[in-house]
Amino acid sequence: MILVWVLAAAVLVGYLRGGRLSHYLDHPLCWLGLPIAAFLLELSLPLWQRLPVPEPVWLAAEVLAQYALLILFCYLNRGHGWAVGLMALGMVCNLAAMGANGFRMPVSPAVFEHPAFAPFLDLMKAGQLPEYVLVGYDAPLWFLGDVLPITVGDPGMASMGDCLLGAGVFLLMQRLLGAGRKAKRIAAGAQQQKE
Repeated sequence: MILVWVLAAAVLVGYLRGGRLSHYLDHPLCWLGLPIAAFLLELSLPLWQRLPVPEPVWLAAEVLAQYALLILFCYLNRGHGWAVGLMALGMVCNLAAMGANGFRMPVSPAVFEHPAFAPFLDLMKAGQLPEYVLVGYDAPLWFLGDVLPITVGDPGMASMGDCLLGAGVFLLMQRLLGAGRKAKRIAAGAQQQKE
């Protein structure tokens, strides 16, 4: 959900900086079906739970398939600059945290500090959120898990990987919208007039 807000903010800021969606056609992203397929994999989690295999097996398969699609998307779009690299780094951080904790996103004890997370904790304790696991500060790579509480709007937890991914998405949208191009052209024109 946080990425939706980041994307909306990126488009708004991009427009304020002179960017337009029409600039996207100059250098479009390729293989957009890959992140869509990864998103659908995440939505299909209840179907994975019905498979006649142990939970650790289907959970690992779902997470690895999802992140393979996302990282492949970043690789295929690497020509869009270091913003895509930032996105890929965020994904690798999240995957490392999950891989070290049974392919579940580790949630730090910080979740207990805010009453707004009580419903989230109840769902985790009831086993309705198998993709998350509560961990202590002694868990492997806990610091790459969901450690940052976000209590504004819909409460949630974010990881360092989420922050890197969000920054990458924001910067990529600025590039795709052509934000700042007008200012660069004006500056270049002023420089040419001086010469």
